[in-house]
Amino acid sequence: MKKDNMLRKGIGFLLSNVLKKEPLLLVMVILCVLLTLASSILFVYIPSYAVAMIDGNSAVPFLTNLIWITIAYVSVSMICSGVQGGRGMRQLYIGRNLLYSLFLRRLNARYEYTESDTGQKAYEKARQVCLWGADIRQLLEGLMSLIVCVASFAIYASLLSRLAPWLILVMVGLSGLNYITLNGTQRANDRRMDEQAAEMRKYFYLINTFQNTKIGKDIRLYNMNDWLCTVMDKSLCRLRKIHNRFQTRILASRAVAISTALLRDGIAYSYLIYQACNHNITIGEFVLYFGMINQLTGFVSACIQSYGTLRLGCKGISAVSDYFTETEELAHDCQDSSALDSTSNVSIELRDVCFSYDGCHNVLDHIDLKIEAGEKVALVGTNGAGKTTLVKLLCGLYTPQSGQLLLNGQPAEEMTFSQRVERIGAVFQGCLILPYSIAENVSMKPYEETDILQVEDCLKRVGLYEAVCQFPSGLQTQMTRAVDEGGIELSGGQQQKLLMARMLYRRDASLWLLDEPTAALDALAESETYAFFHTLCGERTCIYISHRLASTRFLDRIILLDEGHIAEDGSHEELLRNQGKYAHLFEMQSKYYQEEENANEAS
Repeated sequence: MKKDNMLRKGIGFLLSNVLKKEPLLLVMVILCVLLTLASSILFVYIPSYAVAMIDGNSAVPFLTNLIWITIAYVSVSMICSGVQGGRGMRQLYIGRNLLYSLFLRRLNARYEYTESDTGQKAYEKARQVCLWGADIRQLLEGLMSLIVCVASFAIYASLLSRLAPWLILVMVGLSGLNYITLNGTQRANDRRMDEQAAEMRKYFYLINTFQNTKIGKDIRLYNMNDWLCTVMDKSLCRLRKIHNRFQTRILASRAVAISTALLRDGIAYSYLIYQACNHNITIGEFVLYFGMINQLTGFVSACIQSYGTLRLGCKGISAVSDYFTETEELAHDCQDSSALDSTSNVSIELRDVCFSYDGCHNVLDHIDLKIEAGEKVALVGTNGAGKTTLVKLLCGLYTPQSGQLLLNGQPAEEMTFSQRVERIGAVFQGCLILPYSIAENVSMKPYEETDILQVEDCLKRVGLYEAVCQFPSGLQTQMTRAVDEGGIELSGGQQQKLLMARMLYRRDASLWLLDEPTAALDALAESETYAFFHTLCGERTCIYISHRLASTRFLDRIILLDEGHIAEDGSHEELLRNQGKYAHLFEMQSKYYQEEENANEAS
C-alpha cells in the first residue's frame, strides 16, 4: 500500500467515525490545535514584550500588561490541559465503538471469509487496533501535532523571512537531512518489528511449553529440559542481536540528528548575534527572533516525528478500514430475491458444482447430485472427502465457485441468506450451549421473545422436559458456569436432546442437516441418537453425516464422497452388494466394533 493512500484511508476512516459517533471529539481536536498555536505565540512574544518595555523604561504599564498577558497564557494552558483530558476519554469511547462495530460486522460477514485464514488474521489485526486504542491515539496526536507544526512553521517562517529569507532555506535543508535519517530509522524499525514478531512467536511457544502442566510428564520422561533450555537460549540470543542491531542504527541516527541540529541552530543564532552586535535589530527584536528560531527548529523536528506518529497510527487504522471494506462487499444480499415455499419440503439439486478453499485444489469437484423433497440421505466418506463443505454450501455459508445449487428448483443465489436459513435446521459437531436459560437455548431468542409453550412441547418430544422440571428454576435455569456459578451442565446425551429440541422449535425448518453431532458419543449411543433423530424428522428432508457407517444404514440413500467426487450412491443393501469402497469401509468398521465389543465383554 502506498503511503499517501494509507494516510488518506486511515485519516478519512477515523474522522468519519469520529464525526458520526463522537462529534465532540472533533471539536476538542480543533480546540487543541488552536489553543496550542495560541500558547506557542504567547510563549514567544511575552519575553520580547518584557524586554521592550524594560528597554523603554515603562515599568508601570509593563507590569500591568505583563500580568494580563501572563493571565492569558495561564488560562490558555489550563483550558488546553482540560480539553486534552476530555479528549483522552473520547478517544477511548471511539475505540470501544469501533470494537463493537467490528464485532457486529464479523457476525454479518459471509462465513466463508470469516472462517478463512485471511479473514481470521484480518479480524484479529483490526480487533487489536480497536481494543488497545494506541493507533487511534497515535493518529489523532500525530494529526494534531502535524497541523500545529505546519501552521507554526508558516507563521514563524513568514516573520523570519523579513530578517533573512536564506536562513529559512538553511534550516529547512538541514531539517530535511534529519528527516531522511529518521525515515530510514523508521523503516529499520518496521523490519525489526517483523523479525522480532517472528522470533517472539517461537519464544512464547517455548514459554507456554514450560508452563503447560499437561505435557510436563513428557518433558520429564524424555529428559527434554536441556534441549528446551538450549533452544530458548538461542531464541533469546537472536532477539538480543535484533535489538542490538537496531540500537546501533538508533545511535547513528541520533548522532546525525544532533550534528544537524547543532549546525542549524549555530548558524541561526550566530546570525542573530551578529545582527544585534551591529545594531541592526533591537534587544526586544533579538529576543523575539531568538524565540521564533527556537520554536521554528523545534517545530521542524516535531513535524518529522508527528508525521512518523501519524503514519504508524494510519497503518493500524487502515487495517480496520480494510476489514470493513472487505466484509461490506461479502455481506451483500441480493435485492431481487425469491423465498422458498414454506408449505413444502425442500428438494436439492447440485449441477456441476465446484468449490475450493485456496482457488487451486477443488474440495468438491464437479458434483452432480439430486435429493428429492422428504428424502433421508447420508453423506459418508473419509476425512477431507468434502462432506462438511457440501453441508456448508447447502446452508449458504459457502458459495460455489462454479456450477449451480437449486433449492426447490430455484437457484440459491437468487435467495437471501436469511430466507434460506428460515427453512434449515442444522446441528454441527460442536455443541453450542450459551450461558443463558434453558428456554433461550432452545429458542435461540431472548426470553421475552420465546414461546414457552412451544419450548415445553419440544422438550417433551425429545424426552428432556421431566429432567428440566427437576431444576428449581425450571426453564429459566441458567446453563453452563461461564457466567453464573449456579449454572447447570448437561450430560452428553442430554445435550443431544437439547439440540433436537432446538431444531424442532424451528417449525418452518423443512431441511435438517446433521454434521456429526454425536461424534463425541460411542458407536451404540450414536446409532440410537440417529434413530431418534430419524423418528423426529418426520416428512422433512434430512441429510446425515457420520464416520460410522452403521449409524446411517436405515436411511433411503447413502452417498459416498471420495476426494471431492461422488464415488457411490445407493441404499445400504445396494452398496454392500456392489462390493465397492462403501462395502470395504463397512466391513473394516464392523470388524473394529466387533473387536471392541468382545474386549468389553472380556473385561
